[in-house]
Amino acid sequence: MLFYTPEFLAFSILLLGMLGIFHKSEPRKLILLITSYIFYMWWNPAFILLIIFSTVVDFLIGGRMSDETNKAKRRLLLIASISSNIGMLIFFKYAGLFGDSLLGIMRMMGYEPSWVSLNIILPVGISFYTFQTMSYTIDIYRKEIKATRSRIDFALFVAFFPQLVAGPIVRAAVFLPQLDRGIKISCDQTTFFLIMRGLAKKVLIADNLAIFIDPVFSSPGNWPSVIIWMATIAFAIQIYCDFSGYSDIAIGIARILGFTLPRNFNHPYSARNPSDFWQRWHISLSSWLRDYLYISLGGNRGSAFATYRNLMLTMLIGGLWHGASWNFVLWGLLHGSLLVIHRLYTRMRKKANPEWRAGNDWGTYLISLALMQYFVLLTWIPFRLTGFDAMQVTMRKFVVFDFNFDLTSIGLGNIAFFSTLSLMLIFTVFTIISRRTGHIENYLGQLSTQSAAGVCFVSGIVFYYFWPLSQAPFIYFQF
Repeated sequence: MLFYTPEFLAFSILLLGMLGIFHKSEPRKLILLITSYIFYMWWNPAFILLIIFSTVVDFLIGGRMSDETNKAKRRLLLIASISSNIGMLIFFKYAGLFGDSLLGIMRMMGYEPSWVSLNIILPVGISFYTFQTMSYTIDIYRKEIKATRSRIDFALFVAFFPQLVAGPIVRAAVFLPQLDRGIKISCDQTTFFLIMRGLAKKVLIADNLAIFIDPVFSSPGNWPSVIIWMATIAFAIQIYCDFSGYSDIAIGIARILGFTLPRNFNHPYSARNPSDFWQRWHISLSSWLRDYLYISLGGNRGSAFATYRNLMLTMLIGGLWHGASWNFVLWGLLHGSLLVIHRLYTRMRKKANPEWRAGNDWGTYLISLALMQYFVLLTWIPFRLTGFDAMQVTMRKFVVFDFNFDLTSIGLGNIAFFSTLSLMLIFTVFTIISRRTGHIENYLGQLSTQSAAGVCFVSGIVFYYFWPLSQAPFIYFQF
């Protein structure tokens, strides 16, 4: 069920109506839990069993671990929790990759196996809710939180529908205490415009950019470098607007229900180094990988080599988290390599001059910003393309510019070309305004009722005329 469909509108009205009938906290929690299950079952009812399995296992293990004082037994319980969650991920997400890789190796050696490729359906959002439940048991093991004794509270923490299928990844220490305050329905002007902002990002920008991006990346060899560059920049904008648009809507819906979800993006395309980028892009995942993987591997507490190894392993696993495909491994390898290079460069400069700090003058800032964003654009190519041949052609045309500006005979429609340029320009202008003045929903939230109504009227006209003919699911649903 997509946020911008009539089905979700009806779902929301029924949910708010049911919550309005009951005023006590426990019935409202139960209603919200049931509707969250219904929301998830809209794609495939059978997969609700996976969420229930993960919920039951980690609730029982968390409770037992919280009561257990023996360190060895606590470690075994943690291993059981991680194994059950990672086991589900490996089977549903990576069994196909391993099977196909083994099949290819055997065929290269001259054997033709009797079995064929596995065709396993990937449950929507499995990467998000498994990481969420694992963080719960790990935090209990580290004695950072205590296990909840409420089955409904924990089940709602796992299945809370606004962020269930595409994040942000929420931790128990953030979500569970909010349940103690009860579910209180409210919607202010700022929240309303936050949801509208997310909807505009997804529908008006991301989906309309796809009309230009998809044909270019389906046959990159047919296009000159200028079009490859344009499509790559457009995809960078598309994936940001698609994913951050979902996060905006999810955070806004959660606010209406009385919950505060963590921020997931903070102007990532203004990052000037790789560390800065990962503090701005998909913040809930990058912080999860830092706290539960990088630090667990040893972080930067060991030798320089161990630190670089931990960075690389973290990014490789972060790449695999996105999908069971070698292109995501390459994407993680590229980002991990840049993090290592940046850490090594910083270490060398500080060793030569302990008082050295990265320059803050405009010249240094612009150069570092340009270099970082060039690299980010380059890495979006293997993220977008799964085929090695298409990836190789695209990256070569991106890096080695062919200076072919003859666009008259390539079959690209003028409307698609100039509408894409217009959307890219609109995105850039609004990003600069947001960067300099703060989030636009905060400004709109302070408008008078009449002014806000005028903004809604104009927005309605824009949505009506520029709503794409076909909408695609959010990109991160596949992860």
